[in-house]
Amino acid sequence: MKKTIITLAILTSMSSAMAVAEEAKADIDMSDPTDVYTTLGLAYGDAGLDFKGMLMLSSTDTQKTGVIFEAKNMLDEHADTIHDVTGDEVSARSYRLRWGTINTQNGLGWSIDAINAEHPFFGNMTVVQTGPNMTIPVGDSFLIWPIVYVGGVFVENNGDSPLTPRDSNYSSEGINVSSAIVTGMVYARYAITDQLWALGSYSYTTDIQGKSWSDAVGDGGLQMANSKYDLTIGYQFTDRQNVTLIYRGDDSDDTDDSFAVGYNYAF
Repeated sequence: MKKTIITLAILTSMSSAMAVAEEAKADIDMSDPTDVYTTLGLAYGDAGLDFKGMLMLSSTDTQKTGVIFEAKNMLDEHADTIHDVTGDEVSARSYRLRWGTINTQNGLGWSIDAINAEHPFFGNMTVVQTGPNMTIPVGDSFLIWPIVYVGGVFVENNGDSPLTPRDSNYSSEGINVSSAIVTGMVYARYAITDQLWALGSYSYTTDIQGKSWSDAVGDGGLQMANSKYDLTIGYQFTDRQNVTLIYRGDDSDDTDDSFAVGYNYAF
C-alpha cells in the first residue's frame, strides 16, 4: 500500500511538472512583434523568397532578449529589372539584423535595427537605428506597440554627383555617413479568434541632418520612401506553427506593393 501511494505521488508530481513545462513552452505569442522566442520562417511572393529567423538569447521571469535576422528576395529574382542611369545591375536583396529586449511585465523594450541593401546610385547602403518601444493594450483582443527610432545612413559612395557612374573618379572611398534620420513606427494587432489574427504596421522616416531621405537623387537626396506599411493575416495551426498572408507597400509608387504567403515554426 505504501509503495502504491509513493508511486502515485511520483506519477502525480511528474504529470504536474510536465504540465508546467508544456505551459511554459506554449507561453509565446507569434502575433506579437515584440515577443522573443526561437523561430524560423519562409515567405514567397511577387517580391521573391524571404527568410526570417529569431534566436532567444536569454529569458527570465521579467525580461526576454533575442536577435532577429531577415533576408528579403534571397534569390535576387528582380535584380535584372532594377537599373540606375549607368545601366549597372543593382541587387534587389536586402538584409536585416535586429537585437531587442522586452520587459514581460510592463511591456517596455529597446531594440537596435540594421538594414543593408544596394542603393542604385550610392552603392552599398546600411541604415542603423535604435530606440524604445512600449505595449499599449486596448481591450482583450487589441494591442498597440509604438516605436521611435533614431539613427544614421551609411553609404559606400557619398560623392557630389550621384548621377555619375559609381566607379568614376569622383567616388569617395570607404564608408560615409550620409544622413541622420528618425523613424516613427506603430504596430497594431487584433485577435479575431484564438487562432486567427491581423497585424498591421505603419512607419514614417525623415532626415534630421545630411542628405534628404526622400528627395530625388538629382536634387541631392536618397530618394527613399517616407511611409511604409504592411498587413499580415495569420492563422495558428498550433501555438508553435502558423501560416501568414502578407501585403507590403510604401508611398513611392504602386510598383513596390507586394504580396506573399509565409510559414513560421517556433521551437
